[in-house]
Amino acid sequence: MVSIKRVSVTKVLIALVIFCGVMLSALVIAYWQLDLHAKPRELPAYKLTEWQPKGLPNVGVINPVIPDLTTSNSMHYGINNNAQLMIVTAPKQELAWVAEESFYIPEGPTLDREGNIYFSPYQAQEDVSLVAIDGETGERRWVIPAHGDTNGSGAILILNDVETNSQVIYHSTYSDAYAIKTTGEIIWQAKTGFTFAGTGTNPHTWGVNYLPGIDALSVLSEDGKLTLFARKTGQQLLTETLNLPGSPASMNYVDRPSDFISDRADKAGEEVFGKSPQGQGLFSTISMIIFGGGKEVTNFYGSDPMSNRLYIAATAPDEVDGVKDNISKLGAIYAYDFAQQSDGTVTTTIAARYDFDGGTGSTPTISNDGKYIFASDENGNLITLDNKLNELWRVNVGSQIAASISASADNNELYAVTALNIHKVINHGDRGEIVWTTNFDMYPGFNTINALTAAITANGVAVSLGATPKFVGDMPLMITNGFGLLDKNTGEVISFVEGYEESIAATMIAPDGGFVIGSSPTRRLVAKGIFGDKIKPIKGGVARYKSTDNRLLARDAICMAQRYKIRSDSYNANEHPVASEWDKKQISILRNQASIALGRKMGDLADECKRLNQ
Repeated sequence: MVSIKRVSVTKVLIALVIFCGVMLSALVIAYWQLDLHAKPRELPAYKLTEWQPKGLPNVGVINPVIPDLTTSNSMHYGINNNAQLMIVTAPKQELAWVAEESFYIPEGPTLDREGNIYFSPYQAQEDVSLVAIDGETGERRWVIPAHGDTNGSGAILILNDVETNSQVIYHSTYSDAYAIKTTGEIIWQAKTGFTFAGTGTNPHTWGVNYLPGIDALSVLSEDGKLTLFARKTGQQLLTETLNLPGSPASMNYVDRPSDFISDRADKAGEEVFGKSPQGQGLFSTISMIIFGGGKEVTNFYGSDPMSNRLYIAATAPDEVDGVKDNISKLGAIYAYDFAQQSDGTVTTTIAARYDFDGGTGSTPTISNDGKYIFASDENGNLITLDNKLNELWRVNVGSQIAASISASADNNELYAVTALNIHKVINHGDRGEIVWTTNFDMYPGFNTINALTAAITANGVAVSLGATPKFVGDMPLMITNGFGLLDKNTGEVISFVEGYEESIAATMIAPDGGFVIGSSPTRRLVAKGIFGDKIKPIKGGVARYKSTDNRLLARDAICMAQRYKIRSDSYNANEHPVASEWDKKQISILRNQASIALGRKMGDLADECKRLNQ
């Protein structure tokens, strides 16, 4: 018989306590020794890309009501969400100032042609729904009250008033839509007609877009309501509010942050932005939207610049997933057509619908000629549809696309953003081709993640990059961030500036080429909740960056103008008048940007490019 020596329970507990104490001490020591001060690596001397525009640009007829693409006129620059500007990004920049630091700004800001800045804060402590600040100084110019509707009003739209050669600001809360002069004078104010039967504050509104064919403004809310107004008068054009046919989205519980994480991130947000009017923490509210959270629409939406059609990414009708339970497990893109009647009212038709598994992290992007719609699903697919929502091709980029697709007018180039990479994809019409995938490596000793939609400019692709500790694996615990420029030919980072704070909006750029970033820390709230004072403080507001080398900026602008001139000379303008008009506009904008940067008129493009390269 084998005897077993029994160890007393007390001795086991003592040993366990000693072991736990040693491990806890080791963790405390490791925490205090943890260095989370990430600094971006030094880059080689800046060189202008060798990228060239070739062939015919993908463009449509230029509408005088829609502003030139010299700055961020809407959520994704144009009404079709192409995320492309005709200017260059300033190659060397520094932070000039920060304004309105108490605000959390998840959408925008939007800029007028003078560079003045407009944004709608989310769940603000101050009763404002729209704030206008001076683009040079950051000083507040005027505000529009929220009247308690502080759940955010989405992207601000700016359009031209051709008759007065001025610009008009279009803004909407859940209850009221506005047309406002840049001076702050209200032109018209109208009721949306939206009603909310739930508890708490009104749902979020995704902002204003424009239907050029019927000269109408659209407003869309996260609970699937849509309405139209006449641009000039504010007249309600629909006889009743349009309700999208989808149901609330199911919650993605698998990927949603745990309560442990959310509670700490909420506390970090509350210390800076105050308590939410709804009582729920800021991070919890944002993550609920990101991971479904019973919402019907969780992105901005696109307008076809060539027709009377809106493309809306939302949930599919309830029954499509096979279970009638008032919860939709499928996403859908809707193509809504609008027709104006003899009495001025507008009728609506769902012209097409495209269903897909799960949700999408992207706003629908429409090509400038209205022929292609670019979207994504939660399975890493970049999906290209025709304007009848028939699928043409898809490319899997390896992980979920985290922002809308950036669609260039040049060379059929698309840029798809994931958490870790940006992929350049060529649209061949019947297939897509991945040309390069970035390997950022901007922060030595840390992982580098991508943080925003890629913004296409004449001299590169503007991006936001963040640093995460390597020991957290692929968790997006951003501790710091910055903004840079990628070479369109290679995907390499060619310029970079350290960031004031992260954003979940878009990489906005002022007419002079400087970044304008609305602070909306989300990933950094999680990092702050976990690492505390080991990382830099959470901050709000608008950060304005400006060029530190205007000669270099002018060189890029004038040399890129020369390349566009070479392209425009390669085809017959009489045979391709729309393309010719677009290229002339592009060249004029770049010439003007260079002139303002140097304070003098530009001469011959080739001569100026050669002179500035010396």
